[in-house]
Amino acid sequence: MRISPLTRCVLSCLLAASLTAQVPVTMTPVKPQGLPFFRSYQAVTVPPVRQSASNRVRSLIQAGNLYLTVHDALHLALENNLELEVERYSLLAADWAIQRAESGGPLRGVTGASNVSINLGSGQGVAGSSGGSSGTGGGGSSSLAGAALIQQIGPVTPQLDPVVTTNISLAHQTTPLVQLVQAGVHELVDSARSYNWQTSQGLLSGGTVRMTYSGSYLNEAAPTDVLNPTSFVSLGVSVSQRLLAGFGERVNGRFIRIAQRRAAGSKVTFESRLMGLVTNVLNAYWDLSLATNDLKYKQRNRDIARQFLEDTRRQIAAGAVPAVDRVRAQNALAAQEQALTTAQNTLVQRENSMRDLLSWHGEQDPDLAAAHIIPVDPLQVPETDDLPPLRQLLETATGRRPDVGVARMNSEIAGITTIGSASGLLPSLSVAASATNYGQTGQAVPGQSADPYSVGGVGAALGQMFRRNFPNERVSVSFNAGLKNSQAQADYAIDQLSQRQAQLSTQRLLNQLAVDISNQVLALQQARTRYHSAVESRTLLERLLEGEEKKWLAGTSTISSLVQARRDLATAQSTELAAAAAYIHTRIGLDQNLGRTLDVNNVSVDDTIAGTGK
Repeated sequence: MRISPLTRCVLSCLLAASLTAQVPVTMTPVKPQGLPFFRSYQAVTVPPVRQSASNRVRSLIQAGNLYLTVHDALHLALENNLELEVERYSLLAADWAIQRAESGGPLRGVTGASNVSINLGSGQGVAGSSGGSSGTGGGGSSSLAGAALIQQIGPVTPQLDPVVTTNISLAHQTTPLVQLVQAGVHELVDSARSYNWQTSQGLLSGGTVRMTYSGSYLNEAAPTDVLNPTSFVSLGVSVSQRLLAGFGERVNGRFIRIAQRRAAGSKVTFESRLMGLVTNVLNAYWDLSLATNDLKYKQRNRDIARQFLEDTRRQIAAGAVPAVDRVRAQNALAAQEQALTTAQNTLVQRENSMRDLLSWHGEQDPDLAAAHIIPVDPLQVPETDDLPPLRQLLETATGRRPDVGVARMNSEIAGITTIGSASGLLPSLSVAASATNYGQTGQAVPGQSADPYSVGGVGAALGQMFRRNFPNERVSVSFNAGLKNSQAQADYAIDQLSQRQAQLSTQRLLNQLAVDISNQVLALQQARTRYHSAVESRTLLERLLEGEEKKWLAGTSTISSLVQARRDLATAQSTELAAAAAYIHTRIGLDQNLGRTLDVNNVSVDDTIAGTGK
């Protein structure tokens, strides 16, 4: 049977409600309102694309500077990222795909056609009797032709949405006759009307229930008619059910389940995009912090070199040092100025990269382009890593990583797909049962002898029909099997092979995941060791420089030794900053491999989908 409203509600809560309920109202399609029947034929209203970004970035700009914390950077990026906006539409499309699958029928894009003709009751006048004898009339059944060829692996799901079909046909026609026995004339002139109404409901079990009402009216110029004009009516109910190929809810509901899993997978894909964006923002922020701090070191070293040149000039004027020392001091200043220029260019590049992540329009945003971005949070390395054992890390990654979830979903979808191809292996066996009641009356032609029971209008014919004066019951069994089943066997084999590939791909991903996490943990340990070494080296060189400066003031050191000590300290300072940034980048990469980037940074997937921030 078809999914009940309660079941659909539960499924929506579990799989799809988290999608549309969380998508910003400004982009969520709105279903038409109005009367139940007419609104089904009105288009869904889809809001236009959002053209502007949030105003949060302007509230953070003060005196031409954008003072930015990691929290603010993530907020801005999540609100103003075009890639996430594109993925929000994928969430909406996946939810509508569930509704499309729940309606049943062939796959999306397959069309059909039908033609309509006048249908008279068998034996209704000369025209009806002629049609009945040739097999083209009979019983008020409708005539359908021109069905499209559906190419779909496995049985086609019945149309699950109830369908009402109405055909009204009017005709005036003249038919030449080669003999006079039946009509008494050489040409038959008649006016005819037919009315056909049918409602059908498909079932997930693979069956279809139909109720059909047909009526026809015939007025013809035939001297042999006893009744003219005549009215014919019929009312019938039929039930059909597939028993082998296409039987059962598992087969006919497979596309609904696939659509539901793909909708859930769309959210997992969104989470993966979100995790990648958060990782990029964190890396860009700490790269900018590194460039900012490195620029401060370079500026201080340049100022020290400039002051050192002034002191050297004064000492040369006083005769305390030889004049050649001024050249060494000038070279030291030139080296620091070059290092400062390089640091300034690096900072500009890092700022531009951060602007692209924070704004809807990137460099085209005039307010953001004119602002100087100043990272507020310090570049610090935590005291400890607090990492659990490797086995526990693998369990965390297996349960949280979006790509693992997508791989498992693809394997599950491949398994569901094989249900259809497995059912397609079976021959076609279906049973059908129908019950139809007829009624036919007309006006007695003067001079003709007519049965009083058949005299009357359409009301009398309806009375015959509802009294079941002319009942008809029918039960049929249809069986169809090809002598060879190569195509279905090939389809099943292909689907099975695809499922095996999906299973192996998932296992390969898990194996690679273990290697990546192990290497990432080792890299984090090495990064911490390099950072501690850089801190110790910088501390030692600070003491050496302090001692060398005291010796220089005391006249016991040379300018070459002092310049070299300052160069070594500048290099150590940059190395320490780079080591700290490398550690943080490695930790960010480990969090991403473990699938816990969003948890560590308190980013909510549902809030981001809704556009309400972290």
